[in-house]
Amino acid sequence: MQLLSTNRGKFVEARRATPRSWENGAPTLASPHRRLTRGAAFQAITVSLTTQRMNSGITRKLFLALFATGLITMTATALVVRAAVGGHRWLCGNNLMYLTVLGVALLGTVALHLARRLLVPVTPLLEATHRMAMGDYSVRAPTAGADELARLAVDLNRLADTLARNDRSRRDLLADISHELRTPLSILRGEIEAMEDGLRPLTQDAIASLRVEISQLSKLIDDLYELSLSDVGALTYMFAPVDMTERVATSVAAFGDWFDAKGIALNVHLPDDTLIIDGDLHRVTQLLGNLLENSLRYTDGGGAVRVYLSATAAQLRLEIEDSAPGVPDDALPRLFERLFRVEASRSRRSGGAGLGLTLCKHIVEAHGGQIAARHSPLGGLALAITLPCHRQAPVGACGPCGGSSSNASRPRLPRLDDPALATSC
Repeated sequence: MQLLSTNRGKFVEARRATPRSWENGAPTLASPHRRLTRGAAFQAITVSLTTQRMNSGITRKLFLALFATGLITMTATALVVRAAVGGHRWLCGNNLMYLTVLGVALLGTVALHLARRLLVPVTPLLEATHRMAMGDYSVRAPTAGADELARLAVDLNRLADTLARNDRSRRDLLADISHELRTPLSILRGEIEAMEDGLRPLTQDAIASLRVEISQLSKLIDDLYELSLSDVGALTYMFAPVDMTERVATSVAAFGDWFDAKGIALNVHLPDDTLIIDGDLHRVTQLLGNLLENSLRYTDGGGAVRVYLSATAAQLRLEIEDSAPGVPDDALPRLFERLFRVEASRSRRSGGAGLGLTLCKHIVEAHGGQIAARHSPLGGLALAITLPCHRQAPVGACGPCGGSSSNASRPRLPRLDDPALATSC
């Protein structure tokens, strides 16, 4: 019997087709030198397990260092013992003590040299980690080699990149928030000071202007608060079946007059089926309001906006496309970052704070869906949202998303001052 090592580190028995002989009633292999004792079997298992674990660079280096140190120690000890047994006179007196001290010194020198060799790739990692802990995220560790330390250096460099990017985002966020808060406050202060000095009379138009600035400031604060709640998972959602066909129709009707006032053609394509999802009615209404306001705010007058709603058996898909101005390619992935705007066309003059699409992304992901941005065939921006359909279809449902083809139960479309649409955008 012979122990063979498999690729999984296990051992199997391989029986050779060798004739057996019987000695004293005990079976043995025909060749005495092929006998495998318990000690040899244990040694074979140990060596095989050790070999299986030597597939990593740093482990191999440590093993070789310890093995070399132990081999030198055992060799020196064997020579001394052999000389002592042979009765050599040079081992008499203090010679043995001197030899022991010399051997210890030699062994210590070898061990120190090996330790320094092993610490050579570790020292740069320690220095890089220390500098990162002190706030210097520009440091990079050398990635030479292919062992665990090299892979650790690669991960450490990636960590430094992430920390540097997060630090820049934090600084930019603070600067943008300060600017967004300062702008309406400065306008309010200027308006009030002008009224106090008698430069501007207290008229209904002046009060309306102050009310607009206060509303924008209130929206910004509410959006920042909701984003902070969403970041820590504290934004509440009350999930229930929501008729998305009715909700989209309601939201589009609420924005209809505003699109007409700007001269934007609003084309809506809704299915005949009632499409149902599991969602929070307030958050879904806020989502649709943010999307439509984004198209209304950043589409040039005389343009067009298209709204498509469709569904399969498992997913609902909502697409909103608008006309020029468009978004550059490098800005598409960043549209959902908070306080990000394409300054060339979607600037602060349009009134947005750059938080609406960020809130949309948080709401969609909280409902288990996805949102993506791409170029619109109309020349502007296209936003595509996919949401999972209602998990349990109602009785008698025959359409996608558990919907029915009847429109008789669809409620009347509300007015522009629908309280359900009075959300921050």
